[in-house]
Amino acid sequence: MSTLPTRAKAEMAAYGASAAALTYVPSMELLPAHAAAAAISGGCVWWLYRKVKTRDFRRTIRTAQRVLGPVTGGVVYAAAAIVPGHSWWEPVTALAWGGLMSAALPITRSTWTPPDTTAAAYPPGFRGLVMQMWDTAEVAPGTWLENIEQTIDTAHPDFTAHVVAPAGKPVPRIDLVDVAACFGYPVGCVNLDAIPGTGPGRMRLTVAPTARRGGGSIEEMWAAKVARPGGAIPGSEIVRVEQLPARGDLPARGMILAQVDAGEVARINHAQLCSAFGVEPEELRLVAESRGREALVTLYESAPLKGARRATRELLTLDAYGRYTIGTAHDGSDAKVHMQSAAGTLHGFLVGVTGSGKTVALALMCAAWALAGLTNWVTSARPDAQMSAVGRHIDRQSAGPVFTWWMLKAAIALMDIRGTINTEVGHDFSAHSPYPGLVLVLDEFNSLVGDETLGDDIAHMTDVLAREGRKFGIGIVFAGQSLNLSKLGGEASLRDQVQGGIGVVLRIAASSGGIAARQATGGLAGDVDLADIPDRFNASTSLMDRMHGILDDAPGETTQGVGHVVTGSAATMMRTLYVHLPKDGSPDGLSDIFPADGSINCLTDREIDALTELGLWHDWTMPPPTGKDGDSTGNSGMLPPPSTIGSFAPPSPPATARPKTVKEKILAAVNRQMTAKEIRAQVDAAAGTIRNALSDLVTEGRLHQVDHGVYAPADQDAATAVEQDGQAAQPASAPDGVDGALVVEAASLVISSQFGSQSMVQRKLRVGFALAGRLLNVLEERGIVGPADGSKARDVLVAPDVQDDVLRELRADFALAADD
Repeated sequence: MSTLPTRAKAEMAAYGASAAALTYVPSMELLPAHAAAAAISGGCVWWLYRKVKTRDFRRTIRTAQRVLGPVTGGVVYAAAAIVPGHSWWEPVTALAWGGLMSAALPITRSTWTPPDTTAAAYPPGFRGLVMQMWDTAEVAPGTWLENIEQTIDTAHPDFTAHVVAPAGKPVPRIDLVDVAACFGYPVGCVNLDAIPGTGPGRMRLTVAPTARRGGGSIEEMWAAKVARPGGAIPGSEIVRVEQLPARGDLPARGMILAQVDAGEVARINHAQLCSAFGVEPEELRLVAESRGREALVTLYESAPLKGARRATRELLTLDAYGRYTIGTAHDGSDAKVHMQSAAGTLHGFLVGVTGSGKTVALALMCAAWALAGLTNWVTSARPDAQMSAVGRHIDRQSAGPVFTWWMLKAAIALMDIRGTINTEVGHDFSAHSPYPGLVLVLDEFNSLVGDETLGDDIAHMTDVLAREGRKFGIGIVFAGQSLNLSKLGGEASLRDQVQGGIGVVLRIAASSGGIAARQATGGLAGDVDLADIPDRFNASTSLMDRMHGILDDAPGETTQGVGHVVTGSAATMMRTLYVHLPKDGSPDGLSDIFPADGSINCLTDREIDALTELGLWHDWTMPPPTGKDGDSTGNSGMLPPPSTIGSFAPPSPPATARPKTVKEKILAAVNRQMTAKEIRAQVDAAAGTIRNALSDLVTEGRLHQVDHGVYAPADQDAATAVEQDGQAAQPASAPDGVDGALVVEAASLVISSQFGSQSMVQRKLRVGFALAGRLLNVLEERGIVGPADGSKARDVLVAPDVQDDVLRELRADFALAADD
């Protein structure tokens, strides 16, 4: 009765009062009472008739349920009123009607149903279902389940629970057959054992139909599915099992440490291991790592590498052990790589298909080298816009076999130069050497060595540098979608030197782990077993879903940047740091990871001077000579046209024609008020010559100087000339994004030293070689230096005594504030 709602209790009381009234009122022959009873019953019948007319069956039935009491009560009242006198059956009929109507409350009030006391005793969801199944089966009467937790995820029925007995009593002996029957699983999928640190009144129940298919324990499943001959990790046995809860962005995980017999090496087949644990490889939830005879298997509740961390200078700066962070490991720790290998080399490799994040990883490496003070030269088979953006922050960067040939030729000559320096200081390259380390990046290496004209030379020089560059601080990083080192004579030696240094393998083409990964890295990854990286998380639909017609065409999240850091004989799954490299021309984020002062590491003055004397320090775009032992600067015996051997053609020779009469040219050009810049644009002569001629013409009275740098014909009044000047000259914009202030600094440096050397500008201003060349080109356009002549320094056309005037004009051209 206490569970009834108030409305039902009130209706029951009304039925009781109505039954008492029906016992005596009909026999009293009261006209008002007869009229009230007829009105109530008749009104209910009319209401029901209207519902029948609507042809709404559901609402008609509900109305009939609700008017059942008043209509049947009216019938009882009419029968008692029609029969004369007061018969014995009248009170009996009235009381029977009241009892029947009270019992029929759930029918007459269809909106109320008695509460389900059994369902309310259990919590909702998976926990409540397990508790109810345990109580219903009466496996151990008097006991109950607590701490029910699903061990894999919400999609798997595997769980653990505590079987608890009443206080002061032990858990009774329970047959595992009864437990298996309770939950409908094979006996081998359930287990009951003691809980360390507790008494006999509490036991741990484990139900694992997914993880323990075919075995009674994790050890039995491991032996049957993993450790068997031909299994995922043949000959292994479990050493320790751990379960760790979720922490921050890292999902919950279970970890199994296993090992093989002494004298053996653990081999992992990732696909078989996923099958043994009932997960799909595309989920990237299972990670397996091997170290010698040990193997660590980690199964996550969800994929741990879906988020990428933004790169910072702090992460890319070397730690106390000479390592920098290139990404985040699957367990949330920093994925670090050594700047140098255990042998002291700067060699390494980076492998990944298009779209795998290889360019971003390469940008991170270049930034780490720059922060460590290393010089960096990068080449690739073909021009790449994103790598060109990286090239603005490093010493040398370009593309094509021709550029690569000259780059390697200069590096080999540098070994001889540094060999002399090593002899003077008494040791090979180290942190105490008077020159910086140099890292050469060969991107798309297979295409470079496959060039018909220069491929063999590139392979030969690469082999020499890889084998002998360590003692001279020169390292090579091979990059590409895959590596084929068959052209390198010292392949075995190279592999030994590269292992232990930089090694990053992202998504590789047509990989299936193991041998395919070793082939893609050209053997540089050694015998490390690398798991497949799909192009997207959860990229496939199960065959069972396809069988039932369940198709999820929504693509998963991209795995760009997910891969492995390889060090020696070990590999760690990770995701590289993120830096913005746009594809829409918007600003990139490279300035946030390269040195804050914008300086670029380059070779020392002594090294550049030596390379210049050898004719090897130029823009590396001219075709190399055919003879390996000939003069590299000679013009005889040249290779076929550049279009057949590389991506770059040699620069066209600049025009060197000079006007014969500069003063006449100036007088012919100045027909109104004009700035010196406008005059230089119309008179084909050196700026210094034009400047001297303008000064002479003003002195001779043949030109009128309106203001500093502004001239007009001598017969034109200054005020009139100013009025005729329609608009002020617009500030000049630096070509190719060159900073105007940098142009002024370059001009000051060149004029004061009277030395127009590209390498000197590069070293003094701490800019890349290509940018130094563009600065000199800007100065050539303004008549400050002469045209380029191979690797020779340019002629300086402005005397030191007019330096202030030239710099003042340049600042005016670029709208820069004058120096005080």
